[in-house]
Amino acid sequence: MKREELNHPSVQGNKLHKLKLNIDEAIRQQKDALLTFGGAYSNHIAATAAIAKQTGFKSIGFIRGDELALSPDKWSPTLKLAQQNGMRLHFISRSDYREKNRPDTLQNLQYEFPQAYTIPEGGSNILAVRGFESLMSDIEMQCPDWTHLYTAVGTGGTVAGLVSFAKLNSNRSILGIATLKNADYLIPIITQWILQATEHKPVNHWQLLTQYHMGGYAKKTTELLQQISDFESVFGIDLEPIYTAKMVMAFYDQLQKGLIKPGSKIVLLHTGGLQGNAQ
Repeated sequence: MKREELNHPSVQGNKLHKLKLNIDEAIRQQKDALLTFGGAYSNHIAATAAIAKQTGFKSIGFIRGDELALSPDKWSPTLKLAQQNGMRLHFISRSDYREKNRPDTLQNLQYEFPQAYTIPEGGSNILAVRGFESLMSDIEMQCPDWTHLYTAVGTGGTVAGLVSFAKLNSNRSILGIATLKNADYLIPIITQWILQATEHKPVNHWQLLTQYHMGGYAKKTTELLQQISDFESVFGIDLEPIYTAKMVMAFYDQLQKGLIKPGSKIVLLHTGGLQGNAQ
């Protein structure tokens, strides 16, 4: 297991890699705030608030669910942590949230917050994808003969980065475990990021596995919670139910079904998000 939950005390896991080049770009553009989007349980919201506080930026979060605006007692620990780290929270309806990527919506936000640098939901853009070059270099150095690399997938930036910067080897597969229902729409988005990051060069085989969402984003089943308990008791490594536990469950399922050849060298990427355990 590549334990990226240990890479930073408050901006842990894949979020550190996604945000670092975006922070550099915000500095280059001389912005003074980071503006982004997420749900009530978003690791990205928590990470953006934390890194903004550490790097001297203000932070603004547009949160899905306007019903939370007048009910702070119902806020998740993620939202409370983000606010403690200085993030201004704006709660919007689900219908408005679906419009967040429209050019006119982004233009209006830029007009309203001219000094804000906008980061997409989940932190995934081409800068985020390129931010995984150093992580992939670490994996290649620490486990040069790996054959399978598993990662959880929310918006797709992490798996796109891993595919883009892994050394080419015909025996390798990179497997993204979708944590949302009906995640097939991510495949062309991930493909486009890979093409952009690699300038259309050949890459290793990769696949998005969409059958392990366990009911959908942030859904918890008895089976999933048992997986977490069993894994933690055996290995002493904490998981969380939204991302990493689903990734581990997918790996074990594929192993039990004989889909991984004997002698394979497996790397499971721990993408952090342990603040989700407080939910």
